[in-house]
Formats: sequence, structure tokens, C-alpha cells
Amino acid sequence: MTTIGAGRFDVEVVYDELKTRAGEAPVRDLSEDSIRRRLRLCGFGLAAAFAALGIKTVDLALNTPAPTYAGRSVAGADAPPRLEDSQGRSLAVSIAGFGLAIDGRDVWDTEEAAEGLATIFPKLDPGKLRVKLDAQQRVIVDHVISEDQRRAAIALGLPGLSFPPTEVRRYPQGRLFSHVVGYQIPGRGGVTGLEAAATARELSGPQRTTLNVTAQTILLSELSLAMETFSAKAAWGMLMHVHDGSVAAMVSLPDFDPNVPGQSPANARRNRLASDTYELGSAFKALTVAAALEHNIAQLETPVNVTSPLQVGDWAIEDYSIKGPVLSVEEILAVSSNIGTGQLALVLGAEKFVATMAALGLTERLETALPESRAPLLPQQWGEAELVTSSYGHGIAVSPIHLTAAFAATVNGGVYVTPRFFADDPVEGRQVLSPETSAEMRRGLRAVITKGTGGNAEAEGFYVIGKTATADKPVAGGYRDDGPLLSSFIGAFPGYNPEYVLLISLDEPQGTAETYGYATAGWTAAPVFRRSVERLAPALGIMPAREDMAADGFLEVMRRRTPVPQLAHGRGEGAL
Repeated sequence: MTTIGAGRFDVEVVYDELKTRAGEAPVRDLSEDSIRRRLRLCGFGLAAAFAALGIKTVDLALNTPAPTYAGRSVAGADAPPRLEDSQGRSLAVSIAGFGLAIDGRDVWDTEEAAEGLATIFPKLDPGKLRVKLDAQQRVIVDHVISEDQRRAAIALGLPGLSFPPTEVRRYPQGRLFSHVVGYQIPGRGGVTGLEAAATARELSGPQRTTLNVTAQTILLSELSLAMETFSAKAAWGMLMHVHDGSVAAMVSLPDFDPNVPGQSPANARRNRLASDTYELGSAFKALTVAAALEHNIAQLETPVNVTSPLQVGDWAIEDYSIKGPVLSVEEILAVSSNIGTGQLALVLGAEKFVATMAALGLTERLETALPESRAPLLPQQWGEAELVTSSYGHGIAVSPIHLTAAFAATVNGGVYVTPRFFADDPVEGRQVLSPETSAEMRRGLRAVITKGTGGNAEAEGFYVIGKTATADKPVAGGYRDDGPLLSSFIGAFPGYNPEYVLLISLDEPQGTAETYGYATAGWTAAPVFRRSVERLAPALGIMPAREDMAADGFLEVMRRRTPVPQLAHGRGEGAL
């Protein structure tokens, strides 16, 4: 018996042996070359078969209906709406795209498939994928993939791959409107910003928003520069029309790319203007003065004793710097006196103060198209200490969008208008202050610029009005004199006949050599406001005005009140 492997493999001998065992005599004389030719033919046949199978796999993959991200837009009643800015420029669109799936029933080598796909999708767990493929499951690797990922997957040559068609939500402006427009999650729809609103309202077709690409670009560039210049932790800004509430720009920094939101930390995806509440400091002094004027407690010319300190219970209320023994209400506003504002609040009383804050929308959650809106944090009781500190913006926390809407009502003739983001949304307004009070507030807020803390906000020709706001941020154990600051400037332009209100805030800015080490609002936020107005106004069709025109605007509807006696120091006893 011939042993295979014990020496040279003699094909002819083996063949004869097998024929003999079968009871047949060898009838053919096969040479070794003949056998080799036959084996080569078999090999070619197998290679051709595998090649045909590979070609078919690639053909199926390449002919899956899935255009690239630059492909056609998705249309139809069920498609998410196309979001546009106020000029019709695209902010969010849906286009036809594709995902990636693999069917375990068709996979030959599950380990090879899992490891290969993990090289293209780093977040993929190859171990878990292999378990599912071994169970012959169909696995969705990703709902949305890029064209590069698709080509790389095809190049692996794996059986069982498919590219199911899907809708891809794209944001042509990138980071520009990341927070206010928001983003979608495949299968869930919009989860933040106007995307969430569109999903909740089941909107379809083109939807024009109130946002403006040009205004947003200007505001983003100025805030980004300021954040870098002052090494701020965060920054935000908002531009709103004072009469119809349309929000033209809303920027929150740090930001993110809504096309790939998962690549940014959660902290960057938070819209600080709507989802956060802050003690916004001296901006509240403007609201307190407005309440005092509205309730006829004082006029801008009314003198107030501001001798430091103002004792309230165990607390001694002081000013940032000595202001002088007596200041008019206008001067209290201009130089930002805590003592003077506290005096006004005490004479006004908690009931009237809280009623005015409620009328200005500062005591409840603000209902807008943005789902991130937060309710204010108010004092649990309204004793003297809470009343005084709230009058200058401490101990009461509101969102920046709350403050912006309230300030707009203070300067636009006294009408509170809910901020709007969709052009078709109705204008919702209510009279909360008299036109005369609003006119006097415009005059008083102009003094902040001309002879007070807001001089660096002046934008030549636009006669801006506004208020600086430097707030000590609470830290563990309370407030520290050397603690972090929140520096803001809120104002309107043109001041004599406001059209837009603009808020600028820098979170924990650091002083520089140019600011002599100061990080307060007058040195940090006010210059950002000025530069923004100088660029925004022309872009919005607002041109510089002559001085006589501005003067007529400020004096047009001044209200004359009966003089009010000087307010007494401390409790305001006998002041009226």
C-alpha cells in the first residue's frame, strides 16, 4: 500500500491504487502535468466565482439610492421644515442621506466584520457587534454616515452591508446659530432651540425666522473677540426689536457645531441666554427707577440722601465708591448707587416693587419658542433686606432673555412684548408702564452714557442709552470682594427713538492693562456694546442722526410731575 506523505506525492501511483481497490484495472495513464493543469482550471473557476460575487456586492452597494450630503433636498409633508433667516437664507435643511446596517445572516466571519467596521467607526464596540452578528441579527451601525465612511465600508468587501436611505439634517451656517436654532437627533426630531419648537409644532415647509445672518455674524465676532481679550469663562448677547419682539441675533459662547453636536461637551451646548439664570446686578436699578417713576414715588430730579452706609437689619449697604451726600434719581442711575436705589425700593415698598417686576415678566417662566426657558429664582420672602438687594440685582436671578424683554418695555413706550423667533408668530404686547415713564427712563439712561458709568458704550451718532451691570457671582460661603464677576451692558439704539435693545455679558472677565486691571462692566462689556452698535446699526438700516434730532426725541414726551420731597436716609420715613 502506498502511503501518502511518505516521500513524494506520486499522483499516478495513488490513482492506480484507488482503481485497483475498486476492482478495476487502470485504464488511463495520467501524467503529473495533466493533473496540475486540471487543478489550475479548478482554481481559476473558484477565483472567477468569488470575483463575480464581489462585483455583485459592490454593485449593490454603489447602486443603493443614497446621494451625498450635497444631494437633493427632502420634500413632503413629513419632512422637517426648512428654517430660514429673515432674508430667506438657509439655517436648517433636510436632504436625502444614508445610514449603515449589516445583516448577521450574511456575514461569513463575524470577527473580521466587527473589527473592520470599528476601524471606520471608532465609537463602535466590536465585541458587542460580534455578539449580535453571531446571533444573526441585523444591526444598525449608524443612522447617518458620511460619503467617506460609506466608501470605506464598501472597501472592506464585507457581505451583508446595506445603506438604508434616511433624512440628514444639515446646518449650512455651522456654529453661527448653534444654540438658537438647535439641532435634531435622528429618530427623535428637534431636541433644542427652534428645531425642538418646529418638531413640537409639527411644522413643515419653509419657515421664516426673525433671525438675521448679518446681525448674528457681527454679534458673534464681537463677543468672541471680547471673550478672548478678557479671558472670560463664557459670553453671550442678544439683539431684539423693541416694538415687535423679533429676535435678530442670539449668541452664547462657548458654542458647538450642530452638524456634529456630539463632538462638543454638554457645557458648550447650553444656551446661557435661555437655560440659565443669573444675578444680573445693576441692570435692575433701571427697573427699580422705572417702578419709582411709574408709582410717582420720585422724579428724575428728586434728590436722595446717599450717605453711606444704608443699614438694613444686620446688613450695611454700601456703594462701590463714594458718590456724594445727595444725588438726584438720574444721578443714582448714572453712577449706579446701591444706596440710592435701595432707598427708592424702601419707599416704593415690596408690594409695588414685586408688582412692577411681575408686569415686566420677571417673576415667571418666559414662554417663547425656545424650550430651554427657565423660571426666575426669587426670594422666598420679601423683607427689607430682600427688597433692597433685589432692587440692585442681587438675591434675584433671571435669565438674560428675561432681562432683555423687561428692558425693552422700559424704553419702548412701556409695552411689554414677548420675544419672538418665528416670523409668523403673533406679536404679543401689553402696556405695563406709561409712555411718560418710558420717555423719562430714556432720558435717565442717556445720562448713564454722558455722565456715568457707561461712557465707553457711546456710539457716535446713535445716542445710545443703557445701563452697566457688574454683579458679584456667589461662591461657596457667599460673596467675596475679590470674587468672580459677571459684567454686562444692556442698552438700546438709537436712544432717542429706540428700535433695538442689545444685551452684552461677559462671565468672569479678567482685567487687562488697557482697562487698568478693572473687569467691571464699564471697562469690559460697554466697549463691546459700542463696537457692536457701530456695526449693527448700518447693517439694520439705522443711520447716525443729527444732534438736534436726537434732542427733540429725548424731550418730546417728557412728563412733568409735582416735585417730591428729598428722601430721608435709611428707611425713607417721612419722605412722602
